[in-house]
Amino acid sequence: MTFTAFTMFLVFSTFSQSSSRSAGGYTPSGEASMNVNRLGTITIMFTTILFFLSMDIVSMSPGMTLFNNWFNMTPYNLPLTFLMLFLVMMLLMYNTSNHRYDLKSPYYYLLLLTNMMGLLLFPLVNDLMALYVVMELQSYSLYLLTGLHNRSYNSSRASLLYFLMGSVASTIMLLSSYFVYALTGTTNLSDMAMFYSYSNAFDYFDMLLIALLFKMGMAPLHRWSIAVYNYAPTYITAYISMVAKMSMVSWMFANANLFHHHMTILFFYMSLIMAAYKPLFQVNMKTILAYSGMLNFSYMLLSMMSYDPAFYMYMMQYVLTHLILFLGILGASQYINTPISMWSPLTFMHQLKLPNLTLAFCLILAFFSLMGMPPTPGFYAKLFVLSAALQDNYVLETCAIVVCSVVATYYYANIIKVLFNSSTQKITNFVNPSLAFSIASATSLLFSFFMFMPSLSEGLYLIIL
Repeated sequence: MTFTAFTMFLVFSTFSQSSSRSAGGYTPSGEASMNVNRLGTITIMFTTILFFLSMDIVSMSPGMTLFNNWFNMTPYNLPLTFLMLFLVMMLLMYNTSNHRYDLKSPYYYLLLLTNMMGLLLFPLVNDLMALYVVMELQSYSLYLLTGLHNRSYNSSRASLLYFLMGSVASTIMLLSSYFVYALTGTTNLSDMAMFYSYSNAFDYFDMLLIALLFKMGMAPLHRWSIAVYNYAPTYITAYISMVAKMSMVSWMFANANLFHHHMTILFFYMSLIMAAYKPLFQVNMKTILAYSGMLNFSYMLLSMMSYDPAFYMYMMQYVLTHLILFLGILGASQYINTPISMWSPLTFMHQLKLPNLTLAFCLILAFFSLMGMPPTPGFYAKLFVLSAALQDNYVLETCAIVVCSVVATYYYANIIKVLFNSSTQKITNFVNPSLAFSIASATSLLFSFFMFMPSLSEGLYLIIL
């Protein structure tokens, strides 16, 4: 379905561009681009419905393989695939109507569809060759998405830096795949289960883990990701920081038995320290949110070590909370009188003094969830992750993550303080309807998460077990 939509919109965008030129001007961000984004959103909604209706068929069996065992659909990766579809659908709502800083492009949705094919296939990968191909399909479309607005010097700079660092990680992936194949004679992960007694082959999977964590921007290999998040346009930063990382960490969780925990623990501690200490001296919002994402993925690494279904609960609250934060920043850009740039109007913390108190309230709720205040989803997700870690005797790691989370509460509270000082002056610019609908829906889910959490936990337990 996604591939068919990609081909259809590729042809459609070609006709729309030729008609725009014949009409006397080339307008890549005009009505044609908006129609592509609207039709694309409807396509992803239809794909999500089809996928949701087919989940009960797959969950009846332990899993099924596709394309000569290159991909493997199991109950462990199905919930995350559905969550990624939902997230992309909500992010696309931003480009379905006109807003103050019009950044529409006819190529945006085409690149996003290409990236989605890689995103949806990545958690299902069951072969090292397919892993590299799908990773490059996802990565190259992200490089182009980052540099889509090439009139922006920072956007082109971010795209080039992303390409260079991603190439290094891809090289490490190929090198680890070579060593694994040299020792086992196969690249299929199911076949490698027969070689599990020969643990020296699985030592090279640590190289693969380093490459994936490098691409995710986890410490100590994180400096490039902070720069890319700063230079890229805000809605591209939102896409990279949420959807791209989700696919990689979901595959890591589904194949956690391949990796040794000592490497995961090293990245876990380094990311915790960096994410708790560095943002204390930052006033750049995207930098703070980048470190905040690093702290959140430290929780996911801990749940990956304990191999507990709390991973899914934490992933859901991460998606919901960061969706509100990035969409709220895009909405707050409507009220900036002196924008930093067209591509990132809101950059610094002091710009969050908003005349729209409802939008400020939504952002405050999202930051409360990041802090882990009850009854927000962040509290329950952290509770489940820490409980599972203690049951598996990760006592030192649990204490470290609690201390670092308390330190991180300071810069969250500092942002909340700025939002509380928002003025009540007359609003002259309004958030566009699609963006307002997305923020309102996500905030309603955030505030009512504790009501449907027992049913959600029971459903996850039944799907996985």
